[in-house]
Amino acid sequence: MESLNSTERSQWADLCRALSIYGVVLLHSCGAIFYQYGKIPLGDWLSANLLDSLVRCTVPLFVMLSGALLLRRSIGEGERTFFLKTIQRIIKVLLPLLVWSGIYLWFVAHHNGGQINLLSILSKPAMYHLWFVYMIIGVYLFIPLFQIIFDAIIDRPVLLCYTFTLWFVITCIPVYLPLPLLSIIQQKSFFGYGGYFLIGGIIASTKQNRLPTFFWLIIFLSSVLVTFGATWYLSWQANSPRETAYLYFSPNVFLAAISAFVLFTRATVPTAMANITKWISERSFFIYFIHVLILEIVRYSNFVFFINQHSPVFITILVISIATFVLSLIASSLLKFIPGAQRVFG
Repeated sequence: MESLNSTERSQWADLCRALSIYGVVLLHSCGAIFYQYGKIPLGDWLSANLLDSLVRCTVPLFVMLSGALLLRRSIGEGERTFFLKTIQRIIKVLLPLLVWSGIYLWFVAHHNGGQINLLSILSKPAMYHLWFVYMIIGVYLFIPLFQIIFDAIIDRPVLLCYTFTLWFVITCIPVYLPLPLLSIIQQKSFFGYGGYFLIGGIIASTKQNRLPTFFWLIIFLSSVLVTFGATWYLSWQANSPRETAYLYFSPNVFLAAISAFVLFTRATVPTAMANITKWISERSFFIYFIHVLILEIVRYSNFVFFINQHSPVFITILVISIATFVLSLIASSLLKFIPGAQRVFG
């Protein structure tokens, strides 16, 4: 199997990260409208549902991209070096997590009252979006084991298919179809997000030429439509917003993520765009941390209130997401002027 070279990997990875971080901002911009099901016109709610369904795969994409960049065919790297790199990656993520947890704890206490309890971050994230950082630390802890699994299956198609079929059955199918047998045989989970991590490494390490790009595009769009339709149906059935089809392990989100990731690995990025996507990609971690703080400010601004009065909800959501994204980018660019700030804030 032919592997991707470093230049190809860098360009499509930057594009994937840049678009995915905007996707996360857009996803969170939809939330306030989505949870108003039954309280607002159906057309407004469907607008939020459609946009949310379109970008639901962004979180799995980040995990898959990490696997693509961190999993490699073994080249004799010593175990000591490998473990040291793993520890360095965890510390690189952990320090900003602690800093931003403190910031969000203060933000919540300032707006809602109450005291700041720093120890609370040991039991739950200080803000809803920080769960991802906890999860990625967990994935990083298992990188040495994932590397062993990666080496074992990368050139063994039967074992590879067996591994990911098992992961799909145990992890994805129960989202819609509970399988009591899994409880009986004491197998309720298998890799979790580590499955996405491994899949990202596998896809990025091989060029699959058998299925055309058009096929993967159809799979992606079909999966988005299934997410949209299933969410609409389940919410209508319960007469309240239901996120079952939004779950990152749902088969529809899984297929959207896989197909989107394949499309990214095949993307040819023009030089001018490559420079822009690289610039955004380098700031994606900081944008992830700060965007919820900026989103809360943008959402209740007079500007957005004016837009909301004169435009469809679909446009309002896009304006909120773009304004939040741009302001987050500006903040990240200003941070570059402070020595050492990137290490502290992401």
